[in-house]
Amino acid sequence: MTALDDAPTTTTGPRNPLFWMTSPGNTPKGERRDFYTMDETEWTDWLMPGTRYKLLYCNLVSGAFTLLLQVDPNIQATSHWHVGNLQVYILDGGFYYYDGTVTIDGQTIPDKGAPHSFTVETAGTIHQPFATETGCVMLAVFDGPIGGYTEDGQLAVMGDARLHYYMAKDNNAVHNTQLVDYSYGSTDLQ
Repeated sequence: MTALDDAPTTTTGPRNPLFWMTSPGNTPKGERRDFYTMDETEWTDWLMPGTRYKLLYCNLVSGAFTLLLQVDPNIQATSHWHVGNLQVYILDGGFYYYDGTVTIDGQTIPDKGAPHSFTVETAGTIHQPFATETGCVMLAVFDGPIGGYTEDGQLAVMGDARLHYYMAKDNNAVHNTQLVDYSYGSTDLQ
């Protein structure tokens, strides 16, 4: 006999699949609005100097998380490794890789991200992007962690969804974050 054997069979009870659709352990609605503006959340210092973020979405089950990421002008990112894919939509400013060009059919052309540009940094990528002279603000959708390296090539940090959540929480900047955590009934992360 299990705890579910005694559970009522209702449209929202634990024995019905709709229970998990209506009560999955997500951030309780409470007084949190569905829509808010970005100026309602504080910036949290990010993993690299000259960067900061706002945590918009954090899925502790899948490891996915979404940031509004701000990078100061002329910053070169430290060498880092994308464990999962990263989708980037540039809102303001820009960034680029290597020397900011690409050669296609023998012709070298500019290849720098600018406002309203989109790119995907695929899983397994190790690189050091550069911010332009105006800096950059981007929507960054991570499928998984990002690993940061020291100058001598040692792994220094694995920035996963949980680390981003706790960093933002320590900065009192998670009140608008949509959190997914299937530890039903737990308030440890709330």
